[in-house]
Order: sequence, then C-alpha cells, then structure tokens
Amino acid sequence: MWIWLNRKINKKGVTVIKRPVFWILLAFVLGEVIAVFDLNIAVPCIVPAIIVIRKIIIKAYEDMGAFVVIFFTLITGFMLMSNEITTRNHIYDLKENTVIVQGKIYKIENTAFGTNIYLKGVEVENGEKSVSVKRIFVNTEKIPNVKIGNIIKVRGKLRQFEEAANKGNFDSRKYYLSLGFYGKIEAGTIEVINSDYSGIRQGLYELRMEIIERLEKLCSDNNGIFSIINNKNGIIGAIILGDKTDLDSDIKELYSVSGIAHILAISGLHISFIGMAIYRLLRRRFRFLFSAAVSIPVVLSFGIMSGFGISTIRAIIMFILKIIGEVLGRKYDAITAISLAGLVLLVQNPFVVCNSGFQMSFGAIIAIVLILPIVEEILNTDNKIIKVISANFTISLVMNPILAWNYYELPTFSFLLNIVVVPLMSVVIVSSIAGIFCSCIMFGFGKVVIFPGCGILELYTFLCNIINKSSVASIVVGQPKVTIIIVYYAILLVVLFGLKNIRTKYTRAEKERNIIKKETGLVLEKKAKKERRIKGQNVKLRLACIVGFLLLNCLIYYIPNQGFYITFINVGQGDGILIHGDNGTKVMVDGGSTSEKQVAKNCIVPYLKAEGIGTIDYSIITHTDKDHISGILEILENNNSNRIRIKNLVMPDINMKDDTYNELIEKAKLKKINVLYIKKGDTLSLGKTKIKCIYPETTTTASDKNDYCTVLSVKNKTSKILLTGDISKKIEEKIKDDIEENYTVLKVAHHGSNYSSSEKFLKKVNPKYSIISVGKNNSYGHPGNETMERLRKQGGVIYRTDEKGGITIR
Repeated sequence: MWIWLNRKINKKGVTVIKRPVFWILLAFVLGEVIAVFDLNIAVPCIVPAIIVIRKIIIKAYEDMGAFVVIFFTLITGFMLMSNEITTRNHIYDLKENTVIVQGKIYKIENTAFGTNIYLKGVEVENGEKSVSVKRIFVNTEKIPNVKIGNIIKVRGKLRQFEEAANKGNFDSRKYYLSLGFYGKIEAGTIEVINSDYSGIRQGLYELRMEIIERLEKLCSDNNGIFSIINNKNGIIGAIILGDKTDLDSDIKELYSVSGIAHILAISGLHISFIGMAIYRLLRRRFRFLFSAAVSIPVVLSFGIMSGFGISTIRAIIMFILKIIGEVLGRKYDAITAISLAGLVLLVQNPFVVCNSGFQMSFGAIIAIVLILPIVEEILNTDNKIIKVISANFTISLVMNPILAWNYYELPTFSFLLNIVVVPLMSVVIVSSIAGIFCSCIMFGFGKVVIFPGCGILELYTFLCNIINKSSVASIVVGQPKVTIIIVYYAILLVVLFGLKNIRTKYTRAEKERNIIKKETGLVLEKKAKKERRIKGQNVKLRLACIVGFLLLNCLIYYIPNQGFYITFINVGQGDGILIHGDNGTKVMVDGGSTSEKQVAKNCIVPYLKAEGIGTIDYSIITHTDKDHISGILEILENNNSNRIRIKNLVMPDINMKDDTYNELIEKAKLKKINVLYIKKGDTLSLGKTKIKCIYPETTTTASDKNDYCTVLSVKNKTSKILLTGDISKKIEEKIKDDIEENYTVLKVAHHGSNYSSSEKFLKKVNPKYSIISVGKNNSYGHPGNETMERLRKQGGVIYRTDEKGGITIR
C-alpha cells in the first residue's frame, strides 16, 4: 500500500505515475465541482474531463490502470457530492417542524448554550417522510444521562441554520454545511434505545471534562504573582483541547485581528510535538514497530479527546504516514500525505472545502512544506534570522488571499508577531499539560508548573494590545473575487519557479566553473571577484523576490472603485443604509437596531469590511432613536477594535437637542471626529451623485423625535432615491411639495408603520421599488397591514430586509 501511495507503477510492474494520491485528489475535487452545477451541465463537463485526463495519463505514463483509477475517482467525487446535495435539500424541505430522529452518539459537547449530542447514521422522520443523513446534532438545555455509543431516539423541533443577513455577516447555514450538518434538533424528549457504549470514547470524554474542570480550578482565586494564571483556563482549554466554551470573546477577537488566532486551534504543532515527542522518546529504547504502536494510538486518543477538528484530522493523518514511513524504511512524501489527508476529509464531508479552518490548515501546511523550500533555495542564505523571517513571510504570502476571503482584512504585523509566538508555543503546551498532570499529585505544584505557560500567554496579550493600538494593525481589504485569487496564486507560482530557474542556472554555471578549474587547473577569476559575483547574484535574486512578492500583494490590498450603489443593511428592527458614491465617497445613513444587541459587530461592520470599506466619510444621523444610532455609538466606542473610522458625523440642525443627541456629539469629539450639521436645502456631492436634505429646518420643533427626522433625496443620472427615516403622515404632508415625482426607490418610512406612507404621499413618490427595513417577528407589528395594502395598490416591487436580507441597488 505504501509503495502505491508514494511511488509509480508501470505496465511492466515498475513505476509509471508519480504521487497517484495527488492526482486522485484532483480527480475527486473535479467530480465534486461538476456535481455542484446543474445535471444538464454535468454530462458535457464530465466527457471532456475524461478525454483530457485519459490523454494526459496515457501519453505521459502509458498506464491504462492509472487512468481507470482516476476516472472512477472522478465519478465517485461526482456521486458523493450529488448524494450530499440531495440529502441536504431533503432536510431543507422538511422546514422547521417536530421530528423524530434516531442515531448513534459519537460525540458529546458542553457549550454555553447547553449540551450538544452528535449523532451518526441518522434517520429523520416528520410523519410524512423519512430522510437518512450521515450526522446531525441535538441541542438540549438539560445534561442528559447518555453515553458515547448509545443509540437514542429524540423527539424535538428541527431548526434550520440561518443564512447570512448581509454580505460579510456570519453565515450559520454555510458554516454548519462545511461541517456536514444540515440542521439541528432542539430536544424535547430523549430515549435511549440501545445502552451499549464505547468505553474508550466515553472514557476520553470524561477525561476531557475532568481536565476542563481542573483547569478552571487552577486558573481561579489566585493572588500575588500567581494572579497572572487567573482566567487563562479559556485560552489553555482552546489550545490543548480545542474547547472554546470558556474562551473570552475579546481575547479571541484580539488574537484574530493580530494574526495569531491559529494558536487557539489544535494543529500540526500540537500533534507533531506530542506525537513525535513520545515516538522519539520510545525510540531510544525500543524498536520502530513498538514505538509506532504506542505513539499512534496516543495521538488518535488525543484527537478524539480534542474533538477531531479539521486541522487535527489533517495533522494526525500526516503524522501516521510519517511514522509508517519510518517503520517501513520509506521516504516520507509531504505532497502525498497532504493529498491523502484532504481526500479523507472530502470523502467524509464533500462540503468541507468551504470551511475556513480547512482552507487555512491546508494553506499553511502547503506554504511550509511546498513553497518555503523554494523560497529558501532562491534566497540561498544560512542566516537564521533571515530564514525565520522568510518562513513567516512565505506563510503570510500564501495565507493572505484565504484570510481576505474569510475575514475581509489582513493583519499587518502578524508575520513579525509570529516570530515570537510560534517558538514559545511548545513551552505553553508543555507547561499546560504538565501543570494539569502535576495538580493531580499536588494542586499547588500544578499552579507553579502552569505558571510559565500563563506568563507567555500574558505576553501574547500584551504584544497584541500594543499592535492593536496602531491604526494600521490590520487593513480592511474586502472580499476579493475568485478570479483575483486564482490570478494571485498563478502569478505566485510563475514568480517562484521563474526565480528558482534563475537560481538553478547560477548554480549550474558555478559548478561548471569549478569543473573547468579542477580539470585544467586554470584560475578563471580571483577569489574576491568570485565572491563579489556570487554576492551580486544573491542580492539580485533576493531583491527580485521581495519586490515581486510585495507587488503581488497589491492584488489583494487594492480595492477598485465599484461606482454608485446603495445598500439597505439588514440590521433587524432598525435602519442602516450605506451609500457608495461614484467617486468612492462612503456615506452611512443611520445604523442601529432594537433587536440586535451588538448590531455593529454582528451586522454593520462585517458588511462594511466585506465591501472593503474601512472608512465612513459621512455618518448621517436622521434622529436619535436607539434603532437608528445604537450601531453608530458602538462604532464610536470600539473603533480601535472594529477598525472602522468615521471622518464626519452629520447631525440634524435643530433646536430640539436631547441627552442622546449631545452624547453622540461628545463621543465624536473625543475620537476627534468632525461634527457637521444638516438642514433643509443642504447638499452633499458624491461625484455625479447628489444628496439633498429635504427636511428638517433649523426652526423645527416637535414633541416626537420622528417628526424632526432627516429626509434625504439621493439623485444621479440613472436613479432617484428617497430616504424618509421615521417620519409620520403629518411630515409627509409637510414635505410633499418639496419632493420630486416618480422615484426609483423609496425607503418606506418608520419600518412600514401604519402611521406613515399615506396614499397621497405614495401617489406622488410612485416608487419603482419600495424598501422596508424591518426585523423578523418584531413586537411592533411592522410592517402594518394597511401600509402594505397601500404599497401594493400603488404598484412597484416591495422588498423587505427580514425576508431578503441586505438589499443592494446599483
């Protein structure tokens, strides 16, 4: 088997195709990609793919057997993905109804939201039909009396995962799809059908819970110098067990912004450190086979205990292949190991490729194993400092498009920070594991042993906080297009192999000179001249490498002007509107919600970052109700962490100023934000787009905040948009003569309240599109039935953010 994995076999029994697992992986992925498209497109895609693969393999390797294997792999990938798509759609069709599920428990996880019980080999019934799925998880608030390996029957509500409310927002459906889950069950009753359980898995689960409990005790109620240990249990639990239940959200965000969030996931560093440490220790006294027989089960047990995350599975497969290679006396091939790990994960769940953890885990290991050796060959240096810097820079170079795609911003100093962080991680792991172990013997001694690891974690936090104070700690780049990412990696490979070829030519020429000197005894050049020439070659290549890679990064950092568009952000029950001028000026009109507690963090900021917006040029506040300003207040208070800067805060120029009005102005001035005031007749130019204030006047007074709400008319050559805030019918009547007729878009006033949008007003505006910004199942009854009837009667298309999510009009 190992021979087939790592070598070639020709028709005479000798090798033919090198690294067949790599080609099998590519064929499998191609089959999956074809399956994602409509079946009418699939057949025309498969046939040419088969012809091309056959021609390449037969011509290059003259091996029909390899072609057959790769052909069936492509079909397997296609069939598996097609089957998963069908199963997923069946679960989505069940809607949110009461169902009965039955399956075998393979994992139990305690979370902040209750206990999750993970089932495999599941049957889901809703009374009308039954659907078989590979896995599903059950959430229950009570801690159930079940064990891993039990077969249980659960009656409960099927809950569908929500899609992203806006571009850039967290997409629960996509995230859980990438983990292989198409829904979850909120348990009503749980019945054990078969009480047989897995002693090993249950024992590891109980050990995990014991470690978490012990960590919590170790990291609490410490005084003096040992107070540094306090509250570190969340970070340590994430690092050594993959348990993020007690991980502080601020720490997680801080590490993420600083570019060291990877230390919070079980990765190759953990597996190689634990597994190879045991293996090398055993090898001092025992043979290969015994050392492997002990170290592999230990690593597998660690993987089970830590939850078998994506990066853990990848690292364990690569570790096992390396150990088996040593036992068999075979050379370890990293490309084959990476390919096999990817293939195993894709067979288990074809949608795993959408998971950011999968992308980053494989991106990082490809950078280290495949790209870094080429970079080191080009640089041709023995300087350890340069090698460390080049290693971190290379990883950043490969990871930047992946980070930009998933998080829309890039940490500026991460490659420098990781020079400190990564080498010290071994100390953190050893100190944490040893501290837990020692606490079982003597609790106080455990605190002493865990102290160094906690001290290093404190150093990490300190360094991250220093970096985070910089205005350029991370740069918002937006979500790049797929074509840009493909071009990026294509150019990267061309530059790398181009420079490598130049280095090869230099090396070959140098060898030829040495051969001539050796054979003829002629001195072709003096030693000093030779050294200068070699030094000059190195300088040229290193400069070319640095300049080429810096220019390459411009593809990711460059944000093209997208022209004019307006987005009605789904903020729940509230308003948040982004106007992007044709000259690149960004204007936010309001930004708040009463249904979303952290509307800026969860809705507004992710959307802005996904669009590549790090600066709001003008933030216009129509009035100071919470559902219009809570997100803006949040941005003002946390602009260092959310990386969104407001240049100008624009307030309605009125006499009626309440405490909230004054609070906004004070917070803006503290952040050195320019405060402007807007009134009837004022205009703001965004290139060819003009924003005109229709209302209020400076003399406006009202008992209700809604009646001094700013009304804006946005106009360019192709569209007219009327933004009415929360005005009532009374104000609509007042401004009726100041507005134009036949608007392209109307932002329906006051979330569709029955007390706004009068028939006369709608008749004059006559919108082609009516946008209602409203929260799902809100307590206000918005939009009102009467308003909806008036809008339908007037004609035009009605869009609601609670139904469509964020709505963009270009």
